[in-house]
Amino acid sequence: MVSQQKIMYVNNLYDIISKSKVIAIANVMDVPTSALQIIRKKLKEQGFFIKVVKKSLLIKTLEKTNNEKLKEMIKELENNKRITVALLIPKDNINPFLLKKILDENKSYRSARVGDVLDQDVVIKAGPTNFTPGPILTELKKFNIKTKVEGGKIVIAEDHVVAKKGDKVDESLASLLQKFNIQPIEVKLRLVLVYDGNVLYNQDILNIPLEKYVEDLREAFRRSIVLSVKAGIPTKENMSLLLKETYQNAIKLSLHTGIPTKENIELLLKIANNRALALKEKLNL
Repeated sequence: MVSQQKIMYVNNLYDIISKSKVIAIANVMDVPTSALQIIRKKLKEQGFFIKVVKKSLLIKTLEKTNNEKLKEMIKELENNKRITVALLIPKDNINPFLLKKILDENKSYRSARVGDVLDQDVVIKAGPTNFTPGPILTELKKFNIKTKVEGGKIVIAEDHVVAKKGDKVDESLASLLQKFNIQPIEVKLRLVLVYDGNVLYNQDILNIPLEKYVEDLREAFRRSIVLSVKAGIPTKENMSLLLKETYQNAIKLSLHTGIPTKENIELLLKIANNRALALKEKLNL
C-alpha cells in the first residue's frame, strides 16, 4: 500500500510540473554534497527551482500527465540506471541550449581521486609553502618539482606542470594534489532531458555546443541565399544581391549584342577601340 506521504509528494511534484513552461532533468550522481550545495545556491540566485527527487516518484508523477512528450521522459529515465535526478525549473521560458550553457558555467571543483581523468593541465605554482623539509621533498622530487628552503620552509622555485590533460590520476598524484589543496576535477550538473513546451531534447542533442547550431544556421542561411539568387526568387534578404546580379547580367547582354546604353557606353567604346587596334595590328596599318 502506498503511503500517504508518497502520494502527497507525487501530487506536489505534479503541481509544480503542470504549471511549468520548461522542465529539465539533470543527473547529480557523483556530485559531492558540498559541490552540489554551491551549485544549487548559484542557480537559485538566478531564479531556478531545483530539487533532488527520487526517480521512481518522478516517474509516478509523469505517469499522471496527459502530455505525451512528458511521458516520453519515463522511458529515458528507466533506461538510465546511473542517475540521481535533480528537477530543474527556470523562472522564465528559456532556450534548452542556453540552459545547458548556464549549467556548464555554474560548476564547482573537487579533489582528484584515483582513476579520474584530468580535463586540464595541473600546475604547482611557484611560491612559499607551509611544508618543512622532510619526506615531502622526496615526493616533490619524484614529480621533478624544483624547490629551495627559506626560513625553514619549502619554497617552490618555479611553476611546474605535474600532470597533463588526459592523464589518469594515480595514488601518488592524488596525494600530492591533496597536500597542495588543488581541486582539479570539474563538477557540474549533467543535463539529461529538457522539455520546452513543444520539443523534448535528450542528452545527445543537448551535448552539441550551442555555437555549432549557430554556425550551422549561418551556413544554411548563406546557402539558401545563394540558391534563391540562382533561382531568381526575390526575397527581403536577397533583393540587393538579386538586383546586383540582374544588373550585371543586363550589362553583359548589352555588351554582347552591342546595344549602347548610358550604363555600358564606355565599355562598348573600350571594346570597339581594342578591336580596332587588334585589326590595325593584324593588317599592319
